[in-house]
Amino acid sequence: MSELSKAYEPQSVEEKWYAHWIERGYFTADPASPKPAYSIVIPPPNVTGVLTLGHVLNNTLQDILARRARQTGHEVLWLPGTDHAGIATQTVVERKLRKEEKKTRHDLGRDEFLKRVWEWKDKHGGIIINQLKKLGCSCDWTRERFTMDDDYARKVQEVFVDLHAKGLIYRGKRMVNWCPVSLTALSDEEVIPKTQKSFFYHYRVEVVEKPGTFLEIATTRPETIMADTAVAVNPKDARYAHLIGLHVRRPLPATIEALLPIIGDEAVDFEFGTGVLKVTPAHDKTDYEIGLRHNLPIIDIFNPDATLNNLAGEEFAGLDRFEARAEAVAKLKELGVLVKEEPHENNVGFSERADVPIEPRLSEQWFLKYPKTAEARDAVRNQLIRFFPDRWEKVYDHWLENIQDWCISRQLWWGHRIPV
Repeated sequence: MSELSKAYEPQSVEEKWYAHWIERGYFTADPASPKPAYSIVIPPPNVTGVLTLGHVLNNTLQDILARRARQTGHEVLWLPGTDHAGIATQTVVERKLRKEEKKTRHDLGRDEFLKRVWEWKDKHGGIIINQLKKLGCSCDWTRERFTMDDDYARKVQEVFVDLHAKGLIYRGKRMVNWCPVSLTALSDEEVIPKTQKSFFYHYRVEVVEKPGTFLEIATTRPETIMADTAVAVNPKDARYAHLIGLHVRRPLPATIEALLPIIGDEAVDFEFGTGVLKVTPAHDKTDYEIGLRHNLPIIDIFNPDATLNNLAGEEFAGLDRFEARAEAVAKLKELGVLVKEEPHENNVGFSERADVPIEPRLSEQWFLKYPKTAEARDAVRNQLIRFFPDRWEKVYDHWLENIQDWCISRQLWWGHRIPV
């Protein structure tokens, strides 16, 4: 009799028995079975790499549930599949293309680029499936799916048409999260706030009707001064209320003179910064709402890739946004209006997949309404749904109270296409 190994040797056990289970069809669900049905649809992993420890934990829990259900006499379907992961996959393939061939997707053209993405998917999607099998997952592999399968594409279009007919999907021009690398709009859930060390740049502007009277403005984004169309103060702020209705001279670009109105708006925080807000409706969500209330013009100085366009002035046109920031600070110093640079820590939204700061951008997109937020909040308030620990009830309620319609359109080559 051979001696038992002191340590577990998976290579001599797992592959043999997993092949045996598959061959015998132990995980294949029978739709004609008289047993009570039990099914789990796997949260499909993205085809952008390999499984993480989080995937291992999640799939282990699903496997436990599936195997226990088989032991309790159920007909079990654990449906496996992978997610095409539009933004993530396109970004990864584009990065590979730039690194290996010094090309962009536009150099290849749509058809050739999509061919490359499918090749990448076939390679990496296969890696993930094999990893799931290595884990011993008891999925029904005869039913493996991919979220770009023809049936899925058809169903996406059917659901879009159905929701549009019900008035729940609509098209509109609104401020969205824009990724300057992926060149697409993002939903709020695809934006990750990250703490960044930055600066408050304090500069002063003169009140045109009161020579010698200056307002001090603090901003983290001097590169957007060229898009300012007003200066706002709180009408209840005694320091500035008497100046509402007057004008200041915008310092940048120096080649284009612009007089900006001083407006009163209660959205301005007395205690934040200097209490004087530069209003940039094209490049900030709060400023956009202020702009709507006061009928301010909108000056969009950014190209889709976050370089500056001609509306920013000839000294800034063509610069990357962060280069423009440094140039704007230098110009403010040159003009003698920069008061100080103050270290500041703030939260900046990053594109989840491209890992770069997003830009708020006014854009025409498709949106999905949330029609039943009141009912969803009441279900928790009336304890039809419970949270453990209960402190998450407040988080949930706050989220639904402030939720905005979901931006569902993407400007991608890889993904589902809706012919609208």
